[in-house]
Amino acid sequence: MARRKVTKARKALLIELESMIGNECYNANIQNWGPGGVFEGEGREFRYPITFRDEEGRKVKKRSIDGDMSGDTVLGGYYAFGANELHIMNGLNRVLDYLEREYQLKI
Repeated sequence: MARRKVTKARKALLIELESMIGNECYNANIQNWGPGGVFEGEGREFRYPITFRDEEGRKVKKRSIDGDMSGDTVLGGYYAFGANELHIMNGLNRVLDYLEREYQLKI
């Protein structure tokens, strides 16, 4: 199936949804030390970086997505887990396709 052009509204929704997911990371092994070396407990939430490829094909990690990126660039965003990649933006786009088709979602 040919990929259709990503509308401005769809791109904005994809960026918002990815931000929700990317901000849900937690590492229980991080130790938190406060002022004066006071231990404040274990575990910390963090924003997982999303990786894109620039025009030259180089990997670029970001902690937020620039709304000025092209739709195709946005759809190429992925989370890198060592040698593995989770193509989060393409996955979210497929979820939106499903919701539009099965539940008549209007974006």
